Amino acid sequence: MTFSNKFFDIKPFDIEEEKQNLINNLDFLHSMTVEEQTLYKKWQEFNKNEYKIREKAHLFDVFEKRLWAPTDINDVELTVKEIEALEPIVEYAGSDEASDWSLYRMLIHTMDWSANPGRNMKFYVKDAVTRKVLGLISMGSDVTSIKVRDDYIGWTKDNKFVEHKLNNTAIASTIVSVQPLGYNMLGGKLIATLATVSTIRDKWFEVYGDVLAGVTTTSLYGIHSQYNGIPHWKTMGESAGKIRIKPDDSEYMKWNKWLKENHPEQYEKAITGTGPKQNVLNKVFSHLKIRGYEHGFHRGVYFASIYDNTIPFLKNEIEESELKMKLKYEQDYEYINRWWKKKAIRRYRNVVEQGRVKPEKLFYGDIVGVTWDACKEMYLKEVGR
Repeated sequence: MTFSNKFFDIKPFDIEEEKQNLINNLDFLHSMTVEEQTLYKKWQEFNKNEYKIREKAHLFDVFEKRLWAPTDINDVELTVKEIEALEPIVEYAGSDEASDWSLYRMLIHTMDWSANPGRNMKFYVKDAVTRKVLGLISMGSDVTSIKVRDDYIGWTKDNKFVEHKLNNTAIASTIVSVQPLGYNMLGGKLIATLATVSTIRDKWFEVYGDVLAGVTTTSLYGIHSQYNGIPHWKTMGESAGKIRIKPDDSEYMKWNKWLKENHPEQYEKAITGTGPKQNVLNKVFSHLKIRGYEHGFHRGVYFASIYDNTIPFLKNEIEESELKMKLKYEQDYEYINRWWKKKAIRRYRNVVEQGRVKPEKLFYGDIVGVTWDACKEMYLKEVGR
């Protein structure tokens, strides 16, 4: 052992021991329900680097006060008036706002956050009158292969990768409403429709030079989700549920480094493709002869066709100049406000009449420094709200 190794007490990488540590972690995660696994990743997001998060804690109260909430959710007539007065708008969060947007997302979204490689855009949804935050949207490079979506479009590999039609779609990777707007007033449906508005489509074209003809998204918990019944989104079916369970970062990073050092060509190929973490895991699992450990959680898959002839365009059967926009997308915000407010008020009145109002905000700033068991006690029942 060298002097430096003695001084820093660096332990050699024992592949069999580390393999067993990885399997133990995967067994732990595999034993969880989808709700537990989702919350566990959120808990880790706040606590894997507690010091770094605590450096931002002074912003938590500031950000929480910027979230929209009704003045008194138990005052029915006042709340209905406040819903009617909302003027939702989508605003681009540029590079100078990206850090704040990411912190907002961390604080209000149940799922943990990591941006995929490739194209990425972040947007706020705000009330134009009060300037309060109603929700968040992020758009990124679309998933290269989702069977039910690809079958619906009739996509070939040449369409997607040779003719580059994948650049004319995006994945709405974040669609989240603030609470209590989400549960009590169908805020999730509002944000989901706004993920297709002209603000986003125009910014996509401005930055990337490609017409956004369609948008993909997936639900967290199966095919019955907030996307059902929205005129902008068509249900494709369910995902296969064959994504590898991602181990804790402390485990994943060891094996990421191991693959990079021992199989550099495989590593480079893995990290430059779509889904780099899954690619790395697939290679590591193959080398270690680890079988299984797919999460098995089926997610609903949804697609928004912006144009009447989006499908033939994505199959390269017509030119961009031949695209004909659907009426609801031409009407844009006006259509969405008219459609959503009617549903939001009906939903709100129903939960009031049934005694099911949930007045609480959902804001995860208080899970910093708490144990996993305490986090479950605090928030497991809220997952999916």
